Amino acid sequence: MSGPYARTDGDGDESGRSRVSRRHLLGSVAGASVGVAGLGAATDTTSATGFTGCDDWLDAPAAYPEIDLTRANPTASNVDPLEDEDEYVVYVHGWRGLETSTDQTHTLEQAFEDEGYDSPVVAAAWEADTVNYWRAESRTETAGRRLASWLSTVADAEVETIRLVGHSLGGRVCLETLRSLSDGAVESVSLLGTAVDDDSVCTDGRYAYGIETAANEVYNYHSENDDSVCYGYDIQSLSSGLGCGGADCGDGWIGDDPGTTPNGYADVDVTDAVEDHCGYGKPDVGCVSRLVADFE
Repeated sequence: MSGPYARTDGDGDESGRSRVSRRHLLGSVAGASVGVAGLGAATDTTSATGFTGCDDWLDAPAAYPEIDLTRANPTASNVDPLEDEDEYVVYVHGWRGLETSTDQTHTLEQAFEDEGYDSPVVAAAWEADTVNYWRAESRTETAGRRLASWLSTVADAEVETIRLVGHSLGGRVCLETLRSLSDGAVESVSLLGTAVDDDSVCTDGRYAYGIETAANEVYNYHSENDDSVCYGYDIQSLSSGLGCGGADCGDGWIGDDPGTTPNGYADVDVTDAVEDHCGYGKPDVGCVSRLVADFE
């Protein structure tokens, strides 16, 4: 498609372009020593609305619905009013986002409402608040299993439509959740600036089976303006991040044979709309209008 967003279905590469695999380039310089602010850094980009980085969320109400994934047996608070809902969204924060989990979720919910989507949004809090990025990354698998456990209980209660939205490492939690869920448990997953390797969603990658079986649709919203993923993740992981350029399923140095991604997966290029790592899901900026359109 043309315009501010570009999407691909199943081939992992926009517009069939040929590109050098950044994953292979990074592998060739694995011995380099580089300092980096990483995925937790806020940017200097300023929007007309005053949203400037990763710490300017709207203040959530005190009794905001939240799933606590920091415990072995996940529990939820303030979710009783949702029992009569037939659809809602679960939002999963990224690295060092535990303390602002409900504020981030409330901000996304406001952005949804501005676009005419009024289903409830529930926060999912996990143990991400460590200064050690790799430690937080290692906890995403456990958080994903716990969220899957909680969602299975909800599915048994016959909630008609469950959607997941994950930002940064929260996107990794969502993908780990799909690995532990049964067929078709989730209607859609929206990945925002996700911090996983760009080949992990390919048909032979870690997350392929979960994407194809546990969700009806998985959308990866990626931006080349997302320096935290395009540079920070690259250097910390020595692999290109999915949230920067989308899936890279090629086997060689030149990405003219991109391989395949699972059925139901789509890359969505939001570079023209998203200016920084925390600009995906805020009112009046980012790509929430596209998320809502894809919900439809």
